[in-house]
Amino acid sequence: MAGGHYEIVVKGLLVSTLLRWFEELEVRSDGPGTTTVSGWFVDQAALQGVLNQLGDLGLELSSVRRLPDDQARDVPPRPSPRGR
Repeated sequence: MAGGHYEIVVKGLLVSTLLRWFEELEVRSDGPGTTTVSGWFVDQAALQGVLNQLGDLGLELSSVRRLPDDQARDVPPRPSPRGR
C-alpha cells in the first residue's frame, strides 16, 4: 500500500497525557465520547501501528477511511514502525 491520509474515529477520549503518543497526527474530540485521529501514513504498517495503539488503550474503533488528496491536510507522514 502506498501512503495516504487517513481518518480514524474511535469511541472514547484520549487524556492529555496520552496525546504525546500521537503527536505526529491531528487528534480532536468530536463530542461526547468520540475522538478522531487523522494524518498521513507512509504505509499499511504505520496505519496498523496507530490502530494497535488505540486498541491497547481500550478505545473502540468506529471507522477508518482514506481521505481524498484534496481533503488531506499538510501533516508530516507517520513513519512506519519497521523503519524504527
